[in-house]
Amino acid sequence: MNIDNQTVAAQLHRNWRWYLLLGIGLIALGTIAMLFSYTATIFSVITLAGLLIGIGIFELVQAFKMRFWDKFLLHLILAALYLLAGGYMFMNPELNAITLTLLLAFFFAVSGIIKIIFALAYNLPHRGWIILSGALSLLLGFLIWQQWPVSGLWTIGLFLGIDAIFVGWSWIIIALRAKNLK
Repeated sequence: MNIDNQTVAAQLHRNWRWYLLLGIGLIALGTIAMLFSYTATIFSVITLAGLLIGIGIFELVQAFKMRFWDKFLLHLILAALYLLAGGYMFMNPELNAITLTLLLAFFFAVSGIIKIIFALAYNLPHRGWIILSGALSLLLGFLIWQQWPVSGLWTIGLFLGIDAIFVGWSWIIIALRAKNLK
C-alpha cells in the first residue's frame, strides 16, 4: 500500500490538536516522573514485573494447549521462568531497580566505548558527533556507577521522565508544523 504525501499531510493537519495534546501530556508526565523519580522507578519495575507475570500466564496456557510433550515442557519451563522473575521483581522492586540500574550503568559505559572505537576506526562523516555521543554515554555510565546503589532508586524514573519530555516536545513540534499544512 502506497500512501502519498498529501494523504499524510491531510491526516497530520486534521489531527494536529491531538498531537499537541499528546505532547503536552507527555511533558507533564515526564516532569512528574522527574520530580518523583523514586516513585516512577518503582512503578516502572512493578510494571515490568506485571508484564513478565502476564507473559508467564500466557506461556502456561500455551503449555497446556500443546499436544506434544517436548513443546509442553518447553512452554512450562518458560512459564515458570517468567512467573518466577516477575514475582521476584514484584516482591522486591527496590532491589531490582538497583540491579537494573547497575546494568544500565554497564550498558552506557560499554556502548560509549564501542561508539568511540567505531568512530575512530572508520572514517565516517560527522564522526565527531559519534565520539561525543560515546563520551557522553561513557560519562553517564560512570556517573551512575559512582552513585550506585543509591542511583538505583531514582535513575530509571529520571531517565523515563527525560525521555517523555523529549518525545513530548517532538510531538508538539510535529503538531505545530501540521497545523499549517493544507
